[in-house]
Amino acid sequence: MKETRVICPYCGTGCNVDLSIEDNRIVKAKGSCGNYVNDGELCLKGLYGWDYVGANDRLKKPLIRKKDGVFSKEGTFEEVSWDEALELIASKMKEVKAQHGSDAIAGNFSSRSTLEENYVAQKFMRSVVGTNNIDHCARVCHGPTVAGLAQTIGCGSSTNSFTEIGEHSNCIMMIGSNPENAHPIAAMYIQRALSRGAKLIVIDPIKTELAKKADVHLQLKPEHNIPILNAILHHIITNNLQDTNFISNHTNGFEYVKEVIKDYSPEAIEKTSGVPAELIKKAAQMYATIKPAIITHGMGITHFNHGVGNVFNISNLILSTGNIGSLGSGDLAIRGQQNVQGACDMGMLPDIFPNGKKVFDKEAIKFYEELWNCKLDNKVGVRRTDIPDVILEDKVKIFWTVGENPVISDPNTNRLLKALAHVDLYIVQDLFLTETALKADIVLPAVSNSEKTGCYTNAERRVQLNHQAISPVGDIKNDWQIICALAKKMDAQGFDFSSSEEIWQEIRVADPNRYGGMSYARIDKEKGLHWPCPSEDHPGSPILYMNKEFLTPDKKGNFAPVIFVDNKKDIEKAEQDLAKRLKLPSTYPHMAGSVDEPADEEYPIELLTTRKVYHYTVGTMTRRSPALENGADIHGPCGEINQSTAAAYGVQDGDYIAVESRYGRIAVKVEVTPVVPDKVMQMSFHYWEGHANELTSEGADAITRTPTYKAAVKFHKISNQEYAQVLIEKKEKFYSQKITFDEYEEVEI
Repeated sequence: MKETRVICPYCGTGCNVDLSIEDNRIVKAKGSCGNYVNDGELCLKGLYGWDYVGANDRLKKPLIRKKDGVFSKEGTFEEVSWDEALELIASKMKEVKAQHGSDAIAGNFSSRSTLEENYVAQKFMRSVVGTNNIDHCARVCHGPTVAGLAQTIGCGSSTNSFTEIGEHSNCIMMIGSNPENAHPIAAMYIQRALSRGAKLIVIDPIKTELAKKADVHLQLKPEHNIPILNAILHHIITNNLQDTNFISNHTNGFEYVKEVIKDYSPEAIEKTSGVPAELIKKAAQMYATIKPAIITHGMGITHFNHGVGNVFNISNLILSTGNIGSLGSGDLAIRGQQNVQGACDMGMLPDIFPNGKKVFDKEAIKFYEELWNCKLDNKVGVRRTDIPDVILEDKVKIFWTVGENPVISDPNTNRLLKALAHVDLYIVQDLFLTETALKADIVLPAVSNSEKTGCYTNAERRVQLNHQAISPVGDIKNDWQIICALAKKMDAQGFDFSSSEEIWQEIRVADPNRYGGMSYARIDKEKGLHWPCPSEDHPGSPILYMNKEFLTPDKKGNFAPVIFVDNKKDIEKAEQDLAKRLKLPSTYPHMAGSVDEPADEEYPIELLTTRKVYHYTVGTMTRRSPALENGADIHGPCGEINQSTAAAYGVQDGDYIAVESRYGRIAVKVEVTPVVPDKVMQMSFHYWEGHANELTSEGADAITRTPTYKAAVKFHKISNQEYAQVLIEKKEKFYSQKITFDEYEEVEI
């Protein structure tokens, strides 16, 4: 056997894994010792989640939908050569560009692809296709983190490193994150901090494992983060616990937040939220006085119509206490996929170039036009969550998805399925014939991370080099090879790369401030480097803002006032009134939020979606691992409710229920658990059988269009036979190659 070090293909922690290889097969995985991320440890997925690589149903050749030997949307899949598949895509792209313009083509790319592959993909879309219609999964997870932190402290990324928590953070505030399930190695560092006496504050509607160990658990109502965070700020400011020196020297706008929080005393918020005022005060006292203090936040902060506003308030807490720019302080946005930070950094967004500049920035346009020898469009492209709308409006004719399974992962599944049936050409690039690939017209087979070389950036901005461990089986290619071959079919120049390292060298030129000092050799030797790392003698930047200078135009952090209103329809007016009341400058960041879709008499239960420790996102990889699938089978697809809700509906643990929202209907098993509050149902989104996202709405953050992934639902008990019938219907829906879908009806809340 031989051993090769790779980066774990799952969450954004970026653990190092030593794979044992025999006869071109992965036979064992163990945590790499001597690295800085996981300290030799691995979670269940890192240990056992490798069966997918050698799965029998891996795609091995390109597929085109054909009828009577020619391409037809009404046909069935046939294996073809790469030349035929790429020639068809190139000809269709040229045809659509000529008839409808470049913006009639859109791409949704992947956080499972390397930095190099994402760079080449966005370069192709911008310089060859001529559009900024590109996006990736950050849109459906941490888009508000990027936007919120960018406006308040200048950079939409984590400020510090996971490893600092264990040794240096004396107070940890977890908001809307569940790392024991989603990021177990990050949770390990929190556990280490607790073992040496650090204090833990958990703000979450769910009584998570770490919430049970917390010094303070603020079990708020779903979607009520703004009132709780404002109440914490109220206690800090009214008791003079703020860092006055830091505020006066390094920030703007403190007076705006000071004015807004007057309406959010802990006592007032106790009446509306049910969270005891004394607990709110205790949390505020801890965070403000026990330093260094760090905040970790996840998608329990970003999946709201006011996700950016929640991130604004995290910045308000950090800036008011000066908890930034030192070991063990700051904000850690716990990213969901292995390279979601890196895909953002490569400019895989409709408004951002690879150097972080806006696509309408004249200097940035000039720089990339010279580097890529092309003309660039200066319009912001279509965001991923708006793709169904623009397809159904006949504005996008060709849609290309790489390494994602949006039929299961995106909200309001029925709306998406209708759009995919409507688009002229749908291309999917993936490892398997997923639920999404089955709806495509052309499917391109790609390689997994253990079959390629390239870089990934984890949630703490650490760039790490992944080494190819095994050889791909079948006629499959790296994502960058596919894109470069397609570029040549499109008669494009500048895509003659022969290795991922050659692409990396161009990335260093494209963004010298972040990557100028990072060669492959140095990244490997140092076991990863944090950007920015502008020169070969620069040590990298595990901690941002150590000089207390922010990446804003005036180098100061911006407080951003945030308020909460009762009715979603009042948000716009509330924001206007807030700006007038505070006399805000026209572009100054501020926001109002509300519950997106309140429970009512017809749909009286609030649905929350979550992850479980055994599985990863929609299960495409982990469900092919018997160890993980069997381990998770104790739960499987289920709706978690508490005993009070179960009694009210006459159901018991293990019963089957039909769950309905305004957007869809599914059937799952009941799990009765004390961790969920009354009149709330929690459901994971790993399973097509109990497809939670068929229920979720089109609600989204107002600025980034990141989905809320929530809905109001109702449920009732059903028989085993009724449950089996629903499964038959779902299997037909997700695994049929039919691509017509006419059941969707427009719904307005």
